[in-house]
Amino acid sequence: MTLGVLVLSLALGASPSAGKGSRFEQGQKLFNQGEVEAALKLLDAAAQEERDPAVLEKVHLLRGQCFSARQDFVRAEDAFALALDSNPDASLDPARVDPTVVKLLDAVRTRLTATLIVNSTPPGASLFLDSKNAGVTPQTLQAPIGRHRLEARWADGPMTPVELVFKPKKEVRIEFVQGQAPPPQLVPVQPDQKPLRPYADLRGVIDVPPVVGSTPTGGIDLGGGFEFSYFRVGLYARLFPYLGVIPRGAWVVPVVPKFNVFLEAQLPLLFRSGGVGFGFGGVAGGEFLALPWLGLFGALGGQHLLVNTNRADNTTFHASGGVRLRLP
Repeated sequence: MTLGVLVLSLALGASPSAGKGSRFEQGQKLFNQGEVEAALKLLDAAAQEERDPAVLEKVHLLRGQCFSARQDFVRAEDAFALALDSNPDASLDPARVDPTVVKLLDAVRTRLTATLIVNSTPPGASLFLDSKNAGVTPQTLQAPIGRHRLEARWADGPMTPVELVFKPKKEVRIEFVQGQAPPPQLVPVQPDQKPLRPYADLRGVIDVPPVVGSTPTGGIDLGGGFEFSYFRVGLYARLFPYLGVIPRGAWVVPVVPKFNVFLEAQLPLLFRSGGVGFGFGGVAGGEFLALPWLGLFGALGGQHLLVNTNRADNTTFHASGGVRLRLP
């Protein structure tokens, strides 16, 4: 009898908790009732605690809908990006969800890309990504997130396909090996961040004083540095018409495949015939990746010299453009 009472007590004590459901389910119920703020609190807690990618996808999709209902579209995009990180094929039903919100999710999806690095033994295999010619191995490709079909073929062999799922801001490395029983040996790797890699720049610059009638000055910069994830740090030499040393750092954000935007800060130290100039500056610009290893860029901004023996160009508008060589 005592045992039966104990079992019944435990069952009754557990039943209220079980009836409430998960934080996601509670948040979904509150959202459907129009209690957006209360739903967000539960969903934020669920996002911190949950580890299952399938549940996280649903949590962040609903968080995005909550933020959209608040007209906070910046945070809605962040939530949708997290949902796509859990599942690149995440979607919303246009029959149930506001079409504007569905389009917002699709817009986030088109901006997110992944990097595919393909090698082969021996090299020189022809590659086709989603039936489109993608060059020969070794090759580095940028592709939208989601499911893709990659095919490789040597001159004397059949086409060998493989299905891949690209996740946002990740790298996938694939190795095809000729002569082995199909399918070929595949070695996929998805590190959380891009590796450290060097780059080199050649750019033309021009500084225009805001004073009417002042003479613009310009020059040629040559330099390079390293990229890591979304950051770039480098050191440049001003070669013409005077010498200088200019450290630069930039934050780079992919917008669509093959196009990035960036914010760049600089600390110019210029050696001119009239003396030395030192100060700070910043520009915003865009970069088009014509090839995996070649980028074309342009930027506009301003520059201010704290120490300057030529007072006429203390503050100037700054423009630059050039080419960037990157290690794929």
